Amino acid sequence: MDEIKIDRRQALRLAAALGTMFGFSALPEPIQAALRPTTAESVPKIIYLQGLSCTGCSISLLQTATPSPLAYITTYSNLSFHADLSAASGQQALTLIDSFIDGKDGEYYLAIEGAIPAGMPEACMIGSKPFGEYVAAGAKTAAGIIAIGTCASFGGIPSAEGNPTGSISVPAFLAQRHLDKPLITIPGCPAHPDWVWHTITHLVKIGMPELTKSRSPKLFFGGNLHNSCPRYHCFQEEMFAEKLGDPGCLFKLGCLGPITFADCPTRWWNGGRTWCIDANAPCIGCASPTFALRKDFPFYRTESESRTTS
Repeated sequence: MDEIKIDRRQALRLAAALGTMFGFSALPEPIQAALRPTTAESVPKIIYLQGLSCTGCSISLLQTATPSPLAYITTYSNLSFHADLSAASGQQALTLIDSFIDGKDGEYYLAIEGAIPAGMPEACMIGSKPFGEYVAAGAKTAAGIIAIGTCASFGGIPSAEGNPTGSISVPAFLAQRHLDKPLITIPGCPAHPDWVWHTITHLVKIGMPELTKSRSPKLFFGGNLHNSCPRYHCFQEEMFAEKLGDPGCLFKLGCLGPITFADCPTRWWNGGRTWCIDANAPCIGCASPTFALRKDFPFYRTESESRTTS
């Protein structure tokens, strides 16, 4: 039989296709255990609030492939409120949120998307109350807090240097208010739907996952993106692309993979179909703590910096 050769990219696509075909078998064992059928009574409720953000993470949540978004929302979690997905609005929505925040509806987890305008509370309101006040009150009654996306996890674009709102991340806000609560950060701009749903399922079915120093799940953020990039060998051999579309490492075109910790090279996006490097776009480091915080943050570096080694 003739030998069949495939490159790393083809192998990853094949793995993604097999993962979709066989469903849960493609997932890590702790997640497989978490996704086994459960009863509604055993799944704590989730209240999802949005601060200063573009709603990109919420849109990303709906792009999960296996299981479907509906299954995650109704079977593997109990999403009791989300401004974009819930039917409740106006006073009905406010009453629902207050009922959970006041601790009247039992155990719940508080999911937060977006930064908190600590220096200008009126910049983000829910009803007549500043968003930050809901977060502060929820931190006292929730079983745990999940910061979803880079804006919530690290500050992101709303907290960029010079912004007029004095926006800060959820961890910084809780520290400022001296609020101690189990906290998980899931960065990304937007966050990958797997990162969010698998973490939530692990949290409510198994318990707190192993976290990095920045409180992110090691399962997704424990490895350096640069080291697992399919073009890493090009970096080692100093084969650099000179313009977009060229073969070779994209470091000289501004790739920030060396400072980013995420599993994009093996997880891929859009249902396992592609990811930034596969599309010949440099990584912009959207899951890194420094993403967009400085005025001089280089989304794409325009000139080569000193070589970064792994």
